[in-house]
Amino acid sequence: MKILITGFGPFDRFSFNPAQVVAKALEEENEDVTSSILPVVFGDARKAMQDDLEDLDPDLVISFGLNATIGHIALEEIAVNIASSEIPDNSGNMPLDQVLADKGPLSYRSTLPLKKILEKLRNDDIPAALSYSAGVYICNEIFYTLMEYCDRTGAKGGFIHLPMATEMIAADVRMYRVPHMSMDTLKQASRIVLEASR
Repeated sequence: MKILITGFGPFDRFSFNPAQVVAKALEEENEDVTSSILPVVFGDARKAMQDDLEDLDPDLVISFGLNATIGHIALEEIAVNIASSEIPDNSGNMPLDQVLADKGPLSYRSTLPLKKILEKLRNDDIPAALSYSAGVYICNEIFYTLMEYCDRTGAKGGFIHLPMATEMIAADVRMYRVPHMSMDTLKQASRIVLEASR
């Protein structure tokens, strides 16, 4: 089986991104995994993802991203054909209510076994929940792009949002009330997601 795991690098006010860490860790731990760290730039991220999918032709694709407002693992169900943001990407772009694919469907649904993943995460005492909106930022752009590929090829794929890592807030007492999870727990969650998806 050929597996592609994607993450993102730092963006906005965040000095590092746990999605990048878990993607690299899964590649190091699994011979059949290739990781890719995508740019946090509208359009560039979609093109990079399309190139990765064409080059690798994976059977399974799991993309990870950061959602700094949650304290659990969010298993995303729906990708939508919209790009919009009032927060600049890493190049300063802020698209407003744009279409990702002119002739594409409004939405796609994840083809990962999300209920199985949810059960296994909770059985390992890791907070997790299904989510029905991945937003319309670059995480959704990647989610939609990979689901186009899955729809065309029959591959399995989906998107997982991670909370901030404890290591991201430890040095700033003002951030202590913000939801977070240890990097060790985030890595363990990513392992469970991968094994349950195989």
